[in-house]
Amino acid sequence: MHPAGTTLKINYGSYNHYGIADGLGKVIHNSKKYFKVIEETEKDFSEGEDILVSNITSESPSKAAMIASRYLGMPYSLFFSNCEHFVRLSHGLDVESTQVQQYLLCALGAGIALESKNKDIQVLAGAVSLGALLTPSEENPFKNIGTALAIAAGIIVLSRIIK
Repeated sequence: MHPAGTTLKINYGSYNHYGIADGLGKVIHNSKKYFKVIEETEKDFSEGEDILVSNITSESPSKAAMIASRYLGMPYSLFFSNCEHFVRLSHGLDVESTQVQQYLLCALGAGIALESKNKDIQVLAGAVSLGALLTPSEENPFKNIGTALAIAAGIIVLSRIIK
């Protein structure tokens, strides 16, 4: 049993599923299986997988558990109201899904790199994909992408100077 307000996660390899412990052995989470916020036992939440403690938290986790319970029944939406959005909302954090951001930015960069005929655009688009892929779980990918773009642009400029 985890303390009230602890953000829990289940790692499914390519993504994490998040929920908030109520402190009494249950987890409140936005379930894509039921398409809404539900409360269930930690065992049912885990579906046989290991339960990990997430870095997503706030100054008052126990308050997050109370807030989470107010959202029971709230509908699920992959892009606007998924399990990660839900735990961040409950903790009073910016409501975002870093997982969705990473996947979309990686796909966008790869798509542009594959479709462009311009080598510089291909390099910069590849940097977007790489920056998104290398962003640690639960972190916003935009800072890493900015860094990757700056490095790629520097390499492009240096390659022209060296020619």
